Amino acid sequence: MNTRVNRSKKRIMQAFQTLLNDKDYCDITVTEIIEQADVGKTTFYRHYERKLDIFYELHRLFFARLLSSYDQAEQWLSPVPSDAVVRLLAFFSNESGFRRSLTYKLGNDWSQASRQLKQDLAAQIETQLTEVFGAERFDMALTDLSGALAALFIEFIGQAVNGPKQTGMEEKAANLQRLIRAQVTAALNP
Repeated sequence: MNTRVNRSKKRIMQAFQTLLNDKDYCDITVTEIIEQADVGKTTFYRHYERKLDIFYELHRLFFARLLSSYDQAEQWLSPVPSDAVVRLLAFFSNESGFRRSLTYKLGNDWSQASRQLKQDLAAQIETQLTEVFGAERFDMALTDLSGALAALFIEFIGQAVNGPKQTGMEEKAANLQRLIRAQVTAALNP
């Protein structure tokens, strides 16, 4: 990708994030994103088919940042959550905008979005587990393990978004880490 394409894509992503600070996903239009990003309609549609695609990309970036803290076996098996997990849950708790449920916020895109986000996260987890442990180290199919771990992450993120605003998410992150550790430990070859 050339620099100009990267800049316009970055502006679209930043515009979407800015709009999410003030509005729920379901209340944002493509026109608003285009205006906020100061790009043309053609430029927008060159990068994305719809706003849901921006939502996916934004979450892929969040997930990649999160999983970068799991680049060693000790991190998957640690009883203590990484700072990245605590920060991610706090971000979703504090920055989730209005206190409507995720189902409401995503409107008609909810079903497709939840399925796609889980698939994207599971694929990233599977890649990370393979890089860290090697696929042969597990007693079960990595797709099963990564799908279960993705469901855990999605559930805890959903709780952070839909639950009461909290200043600290350390306890929730610790609970998530205990479950991650238990699943990975149970799936490893003895």
